[in-house]
Amino acid sequence: MGEAGRQVARLARVVDSLYPNDTENDRRMKCCLFLFLLVSLTVTPSFAQTSPGSGTLNKDLQAELIKMGREDQKYRIKWQAEMDKMPAAERINPHNKAAALMEKQGQIDRKNLARLIEIVQRYGWPGRSLVGEKASSAAFLIIQHAELAQQEKFLPLLKASVAGGDANAIEAATLEDRVLVGQGKKQRYGTQVHFGPETGGKWVLQPIEDEEGVDQRRAAIGMEPLATYLKMFGIEYKPIKSRNN
Repeated sequence: MGEAGRQVARLARVVDSLYPNDTENDRRMKCCLFLFLLVSLTVTPSFAQTSPGSGTLNKDLQAELIKMGREDQKYRIKWQAEMDKMPAAERINPHNKAAALMEKQGQIDRKNLARLIEIVQRYGWPGRSLVGEKASSAAFLIIQHAELAQQEKFLPLLKASVAGGDANAIEAATLEDRVLVGQGKKQRYGTQVHFGPETGGKWVLQPIEDEEGVDQRRAAIGMEPLATYLKMFGIEYKPIKSRNN
């Protein structure tokens, strides 16, 4: 099994633990939606592997963050299911029937973010050694769905945690891409796609800095090739070198 396969397997275990009472088909659907939501709307998943050191986990904080992560997905999963049913042109209608779901999710997001800020002020970034992989990744989910100003504030903390071996590099890369795109700059890892009136409701890859080297950067942190990743959005991608042949 390659690194991408191992990442998906870890995600499946996380989904199993978050939703122990779901059927196998329900968990499979949630796993696929987690993969989708983490990258752009909700983002690109890659969960941490092992905790450095031998410190004792903060079990109360761990349980709280896992619950917050579950709440982060409460209406997003339903929203994505509705969006998948819609023709591309209907997705860009701000009054479509999925819009109300995201209004409800927004209320949860604001509550989650306020609590995460309190947690970080007390403990720093909640890394694997403090709360374990599932809870640490739940913190990533929450900041991934925050406003740009908060993402800019938290990104250095997450990157520092990655440098110390206490957080996942793919999560940091995903957040870095989102911040760059939010700032009107080119992303580095190709994790961000978008749709809107200008795309006719179809998914389109956001511009990439040094696109020729994107797969090398992705491979360095355990990501699958960009072309493989973009198939999830129905985007046929050819690396620059292939285009020039």
